[in-house]
Amino acid sequence: MPERRGSGSGEREAREPRGTAAGAAPVAGPGDRGRHGGLELMVLGTGLVFTLTLMGRLESWSLGLGRFQALYAAAFACFALAMLRLRSASPARAAWLVFAVAAAARLALLPAPPSLSDDVYRYVWEGKVVAAGLDPYHLSPRDPALAALRDASLYPRINHPELATLYPPLALAGFALVARLSPTVTAIKLWVILHDLALVLLLLAWARSRGLSPLGVIAYAWNPLVLVEYAGSGHSDPTALVWLIAALMWAGRRPVAAALALTVGVLVKLAPLVALPALLRGWPWRARLVALAATGLGLGGFVALTRGADSGLTAYARTWANNELAFHYLSRLVPDPLAARGWALALLVLAVVVAAWGRPDAARATRVGMRLGFVLTPVAHPWYLGWAMALEPLAPSAPWLLLSFTAILSYGCAAGAGLRPRLGVPPAGGGRNAGLVSRPRSTLTTKAAAEPGGQGATTKSYQ
Repeated sequence: MPERRGSGSGEREAREPRGTAAGAAPVAGPGDRGRHGGLELMVLGTGLVFTLTLMGRLESWSLGLGRFQALYAAAFACFALAMLRLRSASPARAAWLVFAVAAAARLALLPAPPSLSDDVYRYVWEGKVVAAGLDPYHLSPRDPALAALRDASLYPRINHPELATLYPPLALAGFALVARLSPTVTAIKLWVILHDLALVLLLLAWARSRGLSPLGVIAYAWNPLVLVEYAGSGHSDPTALVWLIAALMWAGRRPVAAALALTVGVLVKLAPLVALPALLRGWPWRARLVALAATGLGLGGFVALTRGADSGLTAYARTWANNELAFHYLSRLVPDPLAARGWALALLVLAVVVAAWGRPDAARATRVGMRLGFVLTPVAHPWYLGWAMALEPLAPSAPWLLLSFTAILSYGCAAGAGLRPRLGVPPAGGGRNAGLVSRPRSTLTTKAAAEPGGQGATTKSYQ
């Protein structure tokens, strides 16, 4: 009998957690803390989507800039708290949680009418031109040959109607495809959102292949700057970003496919060129040949097509500036504008090459290049920062994530009645934009209220 009592006591001890006193509550283990952290992420993701839903219902972000920026701050608070919980959270289906919130947040902004930038209206226009079988590289919107395409709702909102298009050929092909289905702003925004969600899925798969937590993808997928600029304002950068990430993801296992993906990305937007030196270093000769030949031929044809007195690409490269960072100080050292831009490009190329040869990981070298590109460019629109944010899941950086919050202030500070914000122009009282060290000027900005069909202050960015 004593043996049986001892056996029962042993069974009770085995059922009770070690180190727990009789009558005391069990100590939460790592699994319990992970599930609790996962619940917190769900709550924060819901708060993010709810905030963006309110933002998407605003009539105009530019006219209601104060309300917009207050909601943006609330959304960023949810995002920042989620980033702080990454190490302690381990929900059972982390990837599904990341993607579900990312999709809901983007769809919440689909109804928002773009008012901080008018680029999306130019996308619709270029798509209509190409779908009609006409040449946007040699016909500016003001050309009499395009008079039949003008209407009262779209044409007055087009930026820089005196300039021909500056978009690479595959970007125009995408715009034309959308125009054939539905030549509307909503259709273009949906086109961008679909690419952006594909990008999130690629980032999740890439994180898994690199042995990283899928929760790190929150750095891009839930980032309010990314959501506002791409899903909200409709900037088309994700249509090229998705190909850049595919090229980096396939670089080691499928180098020829990676080379083709990079070429597609470059012919949608030029920014993926930053990754070329790092990728060339690790590719076999066949992939190098494919990348150099396809990219060279594509870019050669693009440059040839964009030559002319009304070339948008030439105007962008030679004269446009906005919210510049290091370029502001470089332009003081080199007074000639073209020479200053040449020096900035040379410094970027040098830095990218050094990063490519000094870092065996092409993805990390590309991240260095994207960051330096944003710092050195004479045109630092807030949505350009999305290229750096897409590589933040590799190792999230608090300063760069904070920059994605302050960059939105380049649209102006919470303007009250009678004060219309202008990108690149400081708010009342002076000061610098976006929390960045920049010159408060812009050759790309006008008050849309002064134009037919204008709605407050709209960024005349055209890129």
